Amino acid sequence: MTDAAEYRKESRTRWGAAAKGWAAQAEAMGRTTMPVSVWMVDALGLQPGYEVLELAAGTGEVGFLAAEQIAPTGTLISSDFVPEMITVAQARAEKLGITNVRFRQIDAERSIDQPAASLDGVLCRWGYMLMADPEAALRETRRILKPGARLALAAWAGPAENPWASLPMSELVERGHVERPEPGAPGQFRWARPGTIEEQLDAVGFTEYEVDTVDFANVYPSVDAWIAINSDCSMMLRSALERLDAAEREDVIAAIREKALPFVREDGSAVVPARTWVAAAA
Repeated sequence: MTDAAEYRKESRTRWGAAAKGWAAQAEAMGRTTMPVSVWMVDALGLQPGYEVLELAAGTGEVGFLAAEQIAPTGTLISSDFVPEMITVAQARAEKLGITNVRFRQIDAERSIDQPAASLDGVLCRWGYMLMADPEAALRETRRILKPGARLALAAWAGPAENPWASLPMSELVERGHVERPEPGAPGQFRWARPGTIEEQLDAVGFTEYEVDTVDFANVYPSVDAWIAINSDCSMMLRSALERLDAAEREDVIAAIREKALPFVREDGSAVVPARTWVAAAA
């Protein structure tokens, strides 16, 4: 979509519809992606008493890790632009016994309702590259950070490094059921090209930063479970499969199973690699 307002509206609807699936997968996803969360939280250099904001928090696990480090006097602001995701994060915080957290609906591209130079850290895992105007969101992020305070973010590396996501979707793209993303359009791999994150940070005035990669693996009980879990968390995949007639859907799934064979172990489970960029900026 070329119209930013229309894209934001569609994105809000899509993520709201996916919230139930993310809630169901939150615990497993939190364990799997823990290396990313740890890198990001460690990069902030947190201390008890700090006030930290998580943007595009989703189910909240990165921020909840930070909340433990800034307790008992510090506060986490867990935010998302989708109310349904905030509800999921609130339920998880209650279950985990995290009390030093406030929840807010924030659209980081428009404005962050926070005084300038007021926060000790900002987290945003796999959020900026999905926004219509990530530069505006990064400018707002920089505005609300105290001098010397840090931002930690993550953005996915390329499709080849992330077959857990790209393999199922590529089959649908190749068959013409899903449009191939336009270069530079909001999406999972928008910031995959090496150097893109540095360019984005430079553009808004971050001058001190580090960029690295974190590798981990998604482990699924089976290839069919892999497809089902991704469908739970991706409305794009789910809706594309649901639009197909039964015969074509089964044909697509059979083709995905065939392509997934290199990742399948003897017990039928699938171990699928993932790679993400991580960055910290002061």
